[in-house]
Amino acid sequence: MLNRVGNSVSSIFVLLLIAMAQLGYAQVPDTPQQEDILPEADPLKVDRFNVEFLIVEGMHHLAIDDKAKALDSFMKAHQIMPENAALNYQIAKILKDSDDKNQALFYISKSTEKDQSNYYYQALKAEIQTELGSLSEAIQTYENLYKFSENAPDDYLLELAALYLYSNDLNMALNTYDRIESRIGILEEVSTQKQKIYLKQNKLKEAIEEGKRLVNAYPKIGDYAVSVAQIMLSNDKKDDAINYLKSYLDDYPNQALVQMELAKLYRQNGEFELALPYFEKAFTSEEIPLEDKLNNFVALIQKITSENEQKKLKALGQNIIKIHSTDANAYAANGDLYFALNQKDSAKYFYSKAVNINGDNLQLWQNLLSIEMESANYKNVVKYADEALTYFPNQPVLYLYGGSGHFSLKNYKMAIMNWEQGKSIVYGNPRLKSTFAAQLGDAYHANQQFDKSFRSYEEAIEANPSNYFAINNYAYYLSLRKENLDRAKELSSRMVQANPDNATFLDTHGWVLFQKEEYEEALKYLEKAAENSNSATIVEHYADALFKTGDKDRALEVWKKAKSLGGASDLIDKKISEKKYYDASI
Repeated sequence: MLNRVGNSVSSIFVLLLIAMAQLGYAQVPDTPQQEDILPEADPLKVDRFNVEFLIVEGMHHLAIDDKAKALDSFMKAHQIMPENAALNYQIAKILKDSDDKNQALFYISKSTEKDQSNYYYQALKAEIQTELGSLSEAIQTYENLYKFSENAPDDYLLELAALYLYSNDLNMALNTYDRIESRIGILEEVSTQKQKIYLKQNKLKEAIEEGKRLVNAYPKIGDYAVSVAQIMLSNDKKDDAINYLKSYLDDYPNQALVQMELAKLYRQNGEFELALPYFEKAFTSEEIPLEDKLNNFVALIQKITSENEQKKLKALGQNIIKIHSTDANAYAANGDLYFALNQKDSAKYFYSKAVNINGDNLQLWQNLLSIEMESANYKNVVKYADEALTYFPNQPVLYLYGGSGHFSLKNYKMAIMNWEQGKSIVYGNPRLKSTFAAQLGDAYHANQQFDKSFRSYEEAIEANPSNYFAINNYAYYLSLRKENLDRAKELSSRMVQANPDNATFLDTHGWVLFQKEEYEEALKYLEKAAENSNSATIVEHYADALFKTGDKDRALEVWKKAKSLGGASDLIDKKISEKKYYDASI
């Protein structure tokens, strides 16, 4: 990095005192001559003492960051010594910091007029000119800085180059960067700026060569090689980028950043077999951030299909865990892999590890709950939902899962409690509110609280008129109880119009019509439902309708089929043996 000599308060104090001494203090000779001795009452000597006091006072105020008082002291000293370059510099510096830039420029100009070789003065003047927008003047001042001072620090050249860039004088900017390199060698920030200039000038070859110069100067910094490849990529030279990175890795095979970049390029080309070995090396490095690994890992999950590639991808997942064994995201990514491969037990293992490390990820809990629900592990659903709620007590979806677990375990009161709590914190989401209300309808019905059940279904339908599962259950339970059959018919009719091929919905509508004793119309829907389902209940309903419409032989045949399917009503044997319909309504 470039180092600028500090312009500390003590340095300026020394300059001030030296300048003051140059004004009036002379070394006293061994044998003083009369004309060299000032009389005691000489006013000039008194002024020098006053200046010294004012300078010391001003520096004290600066040290305690009281710039207003410091400026007052320096201005009083300036009245006595207006041409003192160091004093003008200090005044200019305070005025610049106080945003009085025009006055600051006035005083610093007096400093540079008095002493052109002092790069402190020239640098401050250039900064003020830059802030005033006088770029050409600032450029000239920086040029003067190096013209009159051989010992000026190198980093002022960076300021000069930046001004040339801002003025769109790209050639002079390049020239200035070359001057920097001639003084201190190749630097990343200088080389990078030169590459940008070449690209702006449409000099791709020069930009690439400049990048390679930086790589050659610092060959073990993989970032620089990656930058060269990215320039190639941004100019539609992907093959060149791949070949360059491969060549670089031949000489420096352990550069994880380069391995990662090359792997990405192969992945983007769809060449997964070529990408995987480089990913394998990169993923074992702590130099590559976990986020970068996971982004690429997820992208591979979505694309890789062959068994061999999947095996290698699992190995990559293990590499991630080895390096990032305490990070929940490492386990979560492996869970996503096995979930995508439909290996749910393994996915569950990794998700559970992830939430044990860090439970602050709602999506992980949802993934885990989804797997447990799908696997019918209802006790685990309840367990994980309760654990997740300790982290996310205001997330309705967790109450939805918890209630579902309890409902499946026939813990209806606990299901109701979960779903009522979840519904109470749903805002601005009528579909979710409808889902909770529909679930409560099921739970209240199972708990034989029928009035509450039917009110919940109505609430569900009001919140979401297209909640056909709520409509189906509500209409069916009304038909079983032979209550409000007109409402059941209205709802189920709308349901089958929207879902004409759904066997369950057809059966419900047909059974509502059956209970209304509209047997011929019921038969149409129940026959279609039975044609598309192997449900014993649906087939039995069809047989009942056949019986009611007079086709008793066919009804007996279909009742027997319903029994063979398993799950028919308790009256199925009686219907078959007596060849007669019996009402199983509640």
